[in-house]
Amino acid sequence: MSFKQQRTVSTPLGNFENLPTLAGVYILKNRAEAPIYIGKATSIKSRILAHLRPRFEDPVGQSLRDQITSADYIITSSPIEALILENVLIKRYKPRYNIRLKDDKSYPYIKITNEIYPRVFVTRQVLDDGGKYFGPYGNVRAAKRSVKYLRKMFPIRGCTLPLDGAKKFKSCIDYNIGLCKAPCIFAVSKTEYYSDVSKFQLFLQGKLVQLGRQMYSEMWKASRAQDYEKARKIRDEIRSLETTALKQRVVFPDQKSDKDVLTIAREGSIIAAIAFHVREGNVVGRDKFILEGASSTTKDSEILSAFMKQYYGSKTLEMPREIVVPYELEDLDEVELLLNTQLERRIEASNKEQQLEDKRIKISTTAHSPENKALLKLAQENAMLVLKEEESKDEVRKRERLRALKELKEIIGLDRVPRRIECYDISNIHGEEAVGAMTVFVDGIPDRSSYRKFKIKTVSGIDDYSMMQEMIGRRFRRLLGEEKEVAEVGERTNSSPKKKFSEPPNLVVIDGGKGQLNAAIEQMHRDGVFGIPTISLAKREEEIFLPRRVFPIKLGKDSEALHILQHIRDEAHRFGVTYHRRLRGGKMTESVLDSIEGIGEQRKRNLLAHFGSIDAIKNSNPEEIAQAGNISRKAAQVVLATLNK
Repeated sequence: MSFKQQRTVSTPLGNFENLPTLAGVYILKNRAEAPIYIGKATSIKSRILAHLRPRFEDPVGQSLRDQITSADYIITSSPIEALILENVLIKRYKPRYNIRLKDDKSYPYIKITNEIYPRVFVTRQVLDDGGKYFGPYGNVRAAKRSVKYLRKMFPIRGCTLPLDGAKKFKSCIDYNIGLCKAPCIFAVSKTEYYSDVSKFQLFLQGKLVQLGRQMYSEMWKASRAQDYEKARKIRDEIRSLETTALKQRVVFPDQKSDKDVLTIAREGSIIAAIAFHVREGNVVGRDKFILEGASSTTKDSEILSAFMKQYYGSKTLEMPREIVVPYELEDLDEVELLLNTQLERRIEASNKEQQLEDKRIKISTTAHSPENKALLKLAQENAMLVLKEEESKDEVRKRERLRALKELKEIIGLDRVPRRIECYDISNIHGEEAVGAMTVFVDGIPDRSSYRKFKIKTVSGIDDYSMMQEMIGRRFRRLLGEEKEVAEVGERTNSSPKKKFSEPPNLVVIDGGKGQLNAAIEQMHRDGVFGIPTISLAKREEEIFLPRRVFPIKLGKDSEALHILQHIRDEAHRFGVTYHRRLRGGKMTESVLDSIEGIGEQRKRNLLAHFGSIDAIKNSNPEEIAQAGNISRKAAQVVLATLNK
């Protein structure tokens, strides 16, 4: 199965009745155009409209409904394509209201490359390049320790030399200290090198029985050939491996099949997930994750199901014959379909002739297996420990952020700790498609639901000061208007209505130097806004400018206060640049397709959803354009002719 490059199609809230009733994946977005929920449906229209009518007892659904301003969708040709695409998009966008792995992209892997002489190293980037990945590891140190330990026994190269089996290079220090057998100088045969690579992989896969048989066979073979030094070396390696296995692995002698045991533990808003790997009766390792996006009303089975889809959605992860879970999954058939489809794709990609019927993945509970009960109990205990670790880390992070905010308070001379900080940045190219971005940190962490973007309307040409003034004026005039409305409504109803835009900041940060700072303060005073501390942070020297201070403040690179200011400034720049690029891209797309006679809004959406880009349409044929856009072949020829002028 393969996917063509696709572009999602945006529909505003007021036009949801025009959504298609076809199957596919949908993306709900908030006012900031950020994805907040991604799902799949047999009827996109019905499912999206259902999100606008949440149950009264579902506070999360009601919160999601209040933030929906538009929806994107991608039509798919089959349920399994929708399943896989949904998983890919959740990993890419990390929507707030989806259950998802926390920082799943940051986990390190051990990679063995797909080269003539494979090399091994630790990486956080997973590519579809034919290499083999093992992990993820809990931290990079553990991964590097494993590589260093195994290279002492199975010396695989870690260098980046482009070895092609023909050109000779100079050996490096790894050869002298026994960490590499130097294929760069042809000091090892391909057969021997590949044998070390195979053993390296078997250890990482936890297949110690198979590895042991292979190594014992090599030892006796060397002994019969009277190569006693080699036989002794292999014997010492076997002893080292056996010692490691005894230290690190739990053995279930009656359980010989490969399986994973998955469970979760939750306490308040913190959810820990554990995956135990059992290979040949040995517990050979575990993966631990923290999950985000689940509410207090989300069932444990829903959380576990979402975790499984994302966890096994990776092309790098080894697929076991059996997955043990503590309870029945409501969408069991769907999860099994996804996992087995992923497995089939991997087998096909590896060009191995294997019977798929013998490789089906089974999801089972602990109902009739004492071994599975024991494994699940062990996994549950580990999940609870991970939960406690995360709770402890959370407390440490809170203390660190509070310390940084207190430092910032003292440096700037504020009356109180700045709990809410807002940052403003301008993005444009030679004055074209100028936009402003506002990001918000609350208690030192990003509050993305409060981010705002501004399309500059009154300034033409290159004038960053005036653009900053327009954005600042629009933001604080809105705030003053809402405060007045709240006061008037509160007097009439003896209540405090919820503010629509945001709360007033304790500190405003302007991205720029003294000029941008003065322009922002001038606009605030012009609109009658006083008493809100305002500073600016200049990129080049990371200098902090204050209104009534001649010289800037320059903090040390290790300053926690500076780190918070840099973080919110970089977030504002990222948010603004993303919006600016979207406007430029949309403008270029509209100017091309909208000029073609007979191509209306719906047909344009169909073409973009199918092909993904204008270049892809240019390189297609009239038949495919006619089918995708639901137009005649003659009209399709006009489209091609117009685009290829």
